[in-house]
Amino acid sequence: MTQQYAFGTANQRYKKKLFLDTGFEFIEVNARLIEPYSPPSPQPSLREIKIINAPSHIHHSGFSSYQCSLTLLFPDKESYNQYLSYAGWTHKFYDEKGSIFLGSAESITPQVLEAGRRYSVTVDLILIKKDSIERESRFQFQDIEGHWAQKNIEEMADLGLITVITRDGKPVIYFRPNDFVTRAEFIAFLNRTRRLVERMIRE
Repeated sequence: MTQQYAFGTANQRYKKKLFLDTGFEFIEVNARLIEPYSPPSPQPSLREIKIINAPSHIHHSGFSSYQCSLTLLFPDKESYNQYLSYAGWTHKFYDEKGSIFLGSAESITPQVLEAGRRYSVTVDLILIKKDSIERESRFQFQDIEGHWAQKNIEEMADLGLITVITRDGKPVIYFRPNDFVTRAEFIAFLNRTRRLVERMIRE
């Protein structure tokens, strides 16, 4: 089993992909991964020393510390600028063995090619291997199947804006999309939204 595909194996060849966190979602970096490339390799001594500088939520997103070096070839200046504007945020990397990693850039070395028509960036990443398979949504409510706002509701649950566990630890399986929200529920939603925005600004 791999993290990208639950019924796959590590012997299969997967396409390498790099994603960036924009604060609300991960977007794929519009660049080609070229040589030189060093695949993620375990770095047991880096977990305490280097990962402490990474975004705080990465610490609880997986296990084992890895180091990886990528060379990205950007086709134009727009793609290059878009990457650099989010380069300090969380990176998500799909490797050729089907594993998924989360982390941040330790160093970035840009280079201009072909008189400014193309750009090359060498990125050294400190990563943590995810401990679960990649799923479209971590939380799913039973009463929103086919609802016009299903995707938005699941995104809010993934971001932590909607309660998914009750006080006694039981999962919330009904969203009640046709009921009115109480004043307490609305205030709790606003507070969770404020905390999310503060976290995005800090990182």
